Amino acid sequence: MNFSFIFIGSTHGFIDDFQKQKEIIELTKPEFVLCEELEDFKLDSKDKFDELLKKSKISNMTSFNEVEEIIRLCYKNHIKLIGIDFHNFGFNEGLQKKIKSQEELTKEEEEELNKITKLREEYHLSKILEYKKKTSRPIVILVGCWHLREKSLLREKVNNYKVILPCNKEGKPLFSPDEDKNLSYMEIVSNEY
Repeated sequence: MNFSFIFIGSTHGFIDDFQKQKEIIELTKPEFVLCEELEDFKLDSKDKFDELLKKSKISNMTSFNEVEEIIRLCYKNHIKLIGIDFHNFGFNEGLQKKIKSQEELTKEEEEELNKITKLREEYHLSKILEYKKKTSRPIVILVGCWHLREKSLLREKVNNYKVILPCNKEGKPLFSPDEDKNLSYMEIVSNEY
């Protein structure tokens, strides 16, 4: 079956997300890979890849080593790699510091985070739909597992997709670190084609 979109859930580093990403990208051979962690970078030319690889800096929220492997894979395979998020995920300096150090948020900060998260998901969706118009090939989309939860905006508003999520031995998607190292992947296919 040919899917328009292949979502791969990212754990943002508490497991090795890259191996599954590499497997799917090499199997699919997309023209575009859309990546939440690339934030607002658009690597659609050799020069842009070269510039970012030389600079080795993404943002305060994403370290270069978190995305280096996916950048190099797409570069090597001549795949355009497009960030589909806001710079620093749209967080102000105070939120950035607290999120990075995993400090408890105030009620106001929690409300602000929820508001930004909603805007981010709407932006993810708009970028996904924008790039679908630019290719007839499947698009691989790398976003945090949480954005692919049941009833999420992406799963509600996009058709003809496959979601690939890391899961624990009970078959539950990983939204946080799991002590069990016997992880596997589950696939969810949209109902409409």
